[in-house]
Amino acid sequence: MSIFENFWFYIVLIVLITQYFGYRKSMTKLDHKVTSISENEIQKELDNVKQRLAVLERIVTDKNYDLNDELHKIKGS
Repeated sequence: MSIFENFWFYIVLIVLITQYFGYRKSMTKLDHKVTSISENEIQKELDNVKQRLAVLERIVTDKNYDLNDELHKIKGS
């Protein structure tokens, strides 16, 4: 190979290496962003489930709430 051919080979190699590291950097940022969004969504859903569970616990432990009466009303309808 002549020196001119080596020159273009190294230019292409440098461009490819630069593009590769740019790609890796952008993928790392994207992965971090997706992870943080997912954690936030999971936390919101967990909070929602906790609230619903608290309501169910209150219904079950409420002395004024008679589940049998409610079931009879539903069966009678």
